[in-house]
Amino acid sequence: MNNKVKTIELPSLLSFERKLETSDALMYSGSWGQDPTNEKDWKMIRITKRQNRSTISAHGTKDDDKTKPNPVSSDSDDANLPDGKDTLKVSFTLRVVGNVGSPFACNEPSFEDAISTKVVESKEKTLKELANRYASNIANGRFLWRNRVGADEISISVVSKELTQSIVFSAYDFLLKDFTLAETNEDLNKLAEIIYKGLVGETCFTLLEIDAYVKLGNKQHVFPSQEMNMNAKGKVLFQLENCAAMHNVKIGNAIRTVDDWYKVDGMDAEFPIAIEPFGAVTQKGQAYRKSKNDLYTLMLNWVNDKEVSDNDKAYVVANLIRGGVFSRKSSK
Repeated sequence: MNNKVKTIELPSLLSFERKLETSDALMYSGSWGQDPTNEKDWKMIRITKRQNRSTISAHGTKDDDKTKPNPVSSDSDDANLPDGKDTLKVSFTLRVVGNVGSPFACNEPSFEDAISTKVVESKEKTLKELANRYASNIANGRFLWRNRVGADEISISVVSKELTQSIVFSAYDFLLKDFTLAETNEDLNKLAEIIYKGLVGETCFTLLEIDAYVKLGNKQHVFPSQEMNMNAKGKVLFQLENCAAMHNVKIGNAIRTVDDWYKVDGMDAEFPIAIEPFGAVTQKGQAYRKSKNDLYTLMLNWVNDKEVSDNDKAYVVANLIRGGVFSRKSSK
């Protein structure tokens, strides 16, 4: 009699719905200290055209081209605060959806049962840790990207129906590399608890309205998202209904930048990266989870009852919250 337990394999059809749904972020101008609730005081930032002339400085440029104007700098988009305004407002919403761990599509019932069971067993500890980290990335203003650098002050306001009044964070009080403040900061704890309740819910969701106020200085440069403008000259910036904006994907990437559990040459991570199946960071040309500690290896170890650390469980669950298609590659 063969009592060997059959190994659970990765399904050929497997996908999970995203559980953190961010909106695009609109960008407005105003003055530091003015009433944030008075919409008339905050004006949409417009994208403008720049007809710049600059030199070509790319490596390998031919001698005959080194004194020619750079065509990429011609007819490029730009965005600034207007004269008399020193503050950027970035406004977006975040919807937190529950039922984490249940696949949207899966053609292997044994895998679906196993992953759902594993997530439920670790749900309280794992989701609370992740909620703390998501809350930290809201409080520290990571989602502002370049707009966060060099600001005099940054204030983050969060509104939700679960709150009797808005929570306000001073972004520079929270480090980009440290998630431990969630354990001691009362307001951060409050926000993390709201996110946690959204993640554990099965029939409801949580909606957060988030506004960031960034004191940059009069007429200073601001940085909307840049569109992928393949094979075209000039820079194209993202806008919605003539208002400078940031892509929801870019906002979401910042909020899920919580993975500091990976190792580099056996050493602890120096900085957190966004949750990705292979830990890919395109800006650095690196994949920090190429093998053995990637999503697929750890997820299969977990569902097959192999030893998986609490940090690795959190990483797997964070990928399920991220969502995506994680099917087994066809053998054809």
